[in-house]
Amino acid sequence: MKKLALLFILVLTSCSEKKYKYEITKEIFYGDSLYDAIWYVDTFEFDGDTIFYFNSDSSKVIIHPPYNIKETK
Repeated sequence: MKKLALLFILVLTSCSEKKYKYEITKEIFYGDSLYDAIWYVDTFEFDGDTIFYFNSDSSKVIIHPPYNIKETK
């Protein structure tokens, strides 16, 4: 019974959704098709008109214009 209770608690806590501060959207071409790309971030920086941020593994993500930035609630 203790194992079942522990498993239930782990499932509940692992399902919590992380809230990010910003949503960045952009239309991108992949192959011959147009797709909507969405990035959720807490912080980002500008290099001129280009956005960049770093992932948790220290890789750099660069987003060239045109893009839209929306503050999430």
